[in-house]
Amino acid sequence: MRRRKLLRSMAVLCTFASFGSFALAQAAASAYPERPLRLVIGQAPGGAVDTVARMLAERLASALQQPVVVENKPGAGGMLAAEAIARSAPDGYTLGLLDVGALTVNPVLQKKISYDVARDFSYIGTVARIPLVLVAHPSLQPSSAAELTRYSRAHPAELSYASAGVGSPPHLAFESYKQQSGALVTHLPYRGGAPALADVVAGHVQLTFIDTNLGSQYLKNGRVKAIAVATRERSALMPEVPTFDEAGLKNFEFAPWVGLIAPAGLPPAASARLAAALATVMANADTGKRLRDIGFVPFGGNATEFAALMQRDLEAHRLLVRQRNIKLED
Repeated sequence: MRRRKLLRSMAVLCTFASFGSFALAQAAASAYPERPLRLVIGQAPGGAVDTVARMLAERLASALQQPVVVENKPGAGGMLAAEAIARSAPDGYTLGLLDVGALTVNPVLQKKISYDVARDFSYIGTVARIPLVLVAHPSLQPSSAAELTRYSRAHPAELSYASAGVGSPPHLAFESYKQQSGALVTHLPYRGGAPALADVVAGHVQLTFIDTNLGSQYLKNGRVKAIAVATRERSALMPEVPTFDEAGLKNFEFAPWVGLIAPAGLPPAASARLAAALATVMANADTGKRLRDIGFVPFGGNATEFAALMQRDLEAHRLLVRQRNIKLED
């Protein structure tokens, strides 16, 4: 009898201990976040991704009831930002808005990289795509993707295209176009998108890919002409410009994305709270409008969808880099 009473007492104590642990966990979950968060990006202030980051930070701050401060760490194709995030404490107070280059191009192109995209990050969700448009100097004879392909084959040493550097979205987009179409155009890498576009506007180089927001601005004053948009559907910013698909290059799409991440080992409570906050932000109609106004396409996806997208693009870029023999020393 005495033994049964002792066992009952122990069971009651275990029940209270379990309830106490659960209550503490619930309290910790409801308390997060208790202080400001930082959002690290790999671009300089003033650019398109920086604009998205600041809009996102403002809306996440409202959803999380804590300030979210954008921290710019430009350089090395987003690697500096990615490294900073990977080295940060996994407490939910350091986030990153990283692009396709940092997460799926650097791992297949860089010989020395200090982070592992499968091991060092927690993935929260995708945010937006950045549609690209192929533009040319107005003097270029071809005016469509089909004409450009035919012309380049007939004049293989005549045409060149500018990019923001080896491995940049304009470079990979053009190499993907060449891979699928058989176009013959020489690559001229620049140190950034601004000087690359400047030389196309000046007529020193014939072609380049730029984002549709910038493209729409340059089209208005006739400084460039648009060849095709690299999306499945026409851009709302330039509805008169056809897609590559319409020009006969079926299923061609190249629209870099940005997504929200955190260091690996994020506590489940913080991960759930961040995912819910991001979902709330992306469901807001005004968020979509703000993104479209600056040339982005809203692209909300959860952690599972983000992981699948990462794997798909990682393999696609690995294949493209190998097939086109893309190397950083090019």
